[in-house]
Amino acid sequence: MTTDSPSPPQQAPEMTHEMKHLAVVECPIVFPGENEFGMSSVDMLPRLGIAAGLESRHIRVLDERIIAVCIFKSTFCAKLFFDAEWTTRADTLWDDRYQIRFEAIDTASAA
Repeated sequence: MTTDSPSPPQQAPEMTHEMKHLAVVECPIVFPGENEFGMSSVDMLPRLGIAAGLESRHIRVLDERIIAVCIFKSTFCAKLFFDAEWTTRADTLWDDRYQIRFEAIDTASAA
């Protein structure tokens, strides 16, 4: 004879609050013929559909400089794009004339 004992109540899985990741790149305008990679400044920026986890990208040109604001799904995705190889190319294209800033943001801020 087996007895069916009631199972303990199941709790709903906790919702993890995943932070999105903001990356802001400020750099000079460089054209493809001006460097060994044949790349422009815009070529160095993440693109929707190509950069994994990129949710939005906004570019503004101001005083011969590009300011790109990129929102990634996670820190992992942002760091995957802006890796050591990217940094090497950026150093070659822009030398010390660029800045990149990373910041974790909550979903409400990203909207």
